[in-house]
Amino acid sequence: MTPREIYGLEVGELEERVLGHWPGLAQACTFAKARHEGQERKKGGPYVAHPFRVALLLKEEGGLDDEGLACAALLHDLVEDTPTSHDEIQQSFGSRVSNLVRSVTQPERAEGETKFERNMRSFEALRWEGRDAQILRSADRLDNLTTAKGAFSAEREAEYVRECRDGLLPLTLAVNTPLYHALAAAIEELDSAAAPGSGGDSS
Repeated sequence: MTPREIYGLEVGELEERVLGHWPGLAQACTFAKARHEGQERKKGGPYVAHPFRVALLLKEEGGLDDEGLACAALLHDLVEDTPTSHDEIQQSFGSRVSNLVRSVTQPERAEGETKFERNMRSFEALRWEGRDAQILRSADRLDNLTTAKGAFSAEREAEYVRECRDGLLPLTLAVNTPLYHALAAAIEELDSAAAPGSGGDSS
């Protein structure tokens, strides 16, 4: 299966694929499904498909067989998007996973700060978080870019492309060459396909 083919899989198939790589992540899969239950992506479909795909992209695009990093991928949006604390993640999955989730959890926007400015600030902070955190954010953004068309306003789409190109892509180049090439291609594809009139928004 190529990385692109995971976008044709349902949640159950994605989970099976994750557990085929990392049988020890059954608890993390169950935890992610329970906490994201009822949430949907902006274009529709269960939200939990996103963290499952991020974990798979680490392995199938980035060539990384790191169970702890994959566990963090499964849980990476929990603190930001659900009533889950870093302490809870640390107690259940350990300090490394909790720290990785913390490193990619978006900060609150400062007063008067735009989403673009907040995200660029978070990428600057990511420079000091280490290789694994940068790889995790790269896989996260790769999935978001691949599924972004139609989930953005035209203005936000252009900002998102700029964030990824200017804020993240240089970090990705330094930590994982396959993810860098995949991310660069996804940025180019979304940028070249950008057109006014698409709806939605993204974080």
